[in-house]
Amino acid sequence: VEDIVHTQLITMLHQACEGAALRGSRVISAEDILFLMRRDKMKVARLLKYLQFRDYKSKILKTLDDEDMQQEPDNRAGASGAAGSNQRRQRLAQDLLVLLDQTGELLSLAERQELDPVKQERMERLERQTRTMDQAQYSEFCESRQLSFAKKASKFRDWLDCSSLELKPNSIAMEILSYLAYETVAQIVDLSLLVKQEMTAKTNPISHVTSASYIQYNTHTESCPATVEPPSGAIQPCHIREAIRRYNYRHTSAYWKSGTAFLAC
Repeated sequence: VEDIVHTQLITMLHQACEGAALRGSRVISAEDILFLMRRDKMKVARLLKYLQFRDYKSKILKTLDDEDMQQEPDNRAGASGAAGSNQRRQRLAQDLLVLLDQTGELLSLAERQELDPVKQERMERLERQTRTMDQAQYSEFCESRQLSFAKKASKFRDWLDCSSLELKPNSIAMEILSYLAYETVAQIVDLSLLVKQEMTAKTNPISHVTSASYIQYNTHTESCPATVEPPSGAIQPCHIREAIRRYNYRHTSAYWKSGTAFLAC
């Protein structure tokens, strides 16, 4: 999983760097990554929701800081100046969509309040897993769910080898990349679970799997050799390799000139 995520993000980062250089920018910014994602409207919508959440979180934290320092009059002027930046991530993304969007469809993504079927499926799957957990297992589960690629920004930059790039990603671009790394892991799991279920059931998964991720999954190729399932029923490297092979078979074409189908966009 780590190898796949690492390869995907570095390839994406180099393509974003090329795009930033072509438009004469000194840094890789959010618009360079959004430009790579423009073909998949569902994932653009998901990213816009994430940026909205990050703006909302920044606003809440700023409000709490202001409340703690209300006695200091000099801080009030600074608070009013910072208020305008509370929606900077969302505004940057929407400014780019204005340039890219010819039909208005992309711009409407940020305003939609539709249920995300992929996110809903993941939440339901996690809920089913927790039903049989004891207190210690649930505590470990909750702690694991809090992990992300964003908590150690400097290590994440080193992992992506940003120092070797001609142009460096700015802070918002790094936020987006950490989010896309998380989403890439999630999609690897989604697709690998489908392969695992097919190999276990020995039937065509479309007949008994209701999965939002199935739209990005190809079942018309041969499965990998059957392996003995461990008692835990954990995903195995065989499932992951087969899932990625099918995904690339489905998505890598003349449409993807680079030959790389990004899981996160």
